[in-house]
Amino acid sequence: MVGKKDGKYVLWPAYFDKKLSRDEGRRIPRKEAVENPTVEGLAKAAQSLGLHPVLEKEAKYPSRQWEAKGRVLVDKTGESKSSVLKKIASRL
Repeated sequence: MVGKKDGKYVLWPAYFDKKLSRDEGRRIPRKEAVENPTVEGLAKAAQSLGLHPVLEKEAKYPSRQWEAKGRVLVDKTGESKSSVLKKIASRL
């Protein structure tokens, strides 16, 4: 399990999913979100920002355990997580 001391942010596709509400896990504004985000797409966007993504395809978002959509780990860069999320959303 990745912890705060590992120097990584955990990114779930649910953070960028236009169909989900904030209560269901979306973390960016709906106008910046996309339909059906994938871990591959997140990793590609993170790679273009130089964040060295690591894919974990079998991971399950805690509140949606029935879906194994995976997650992406990216390097912490000294920016806030919300700032990193907005940059990745702009690349999706």
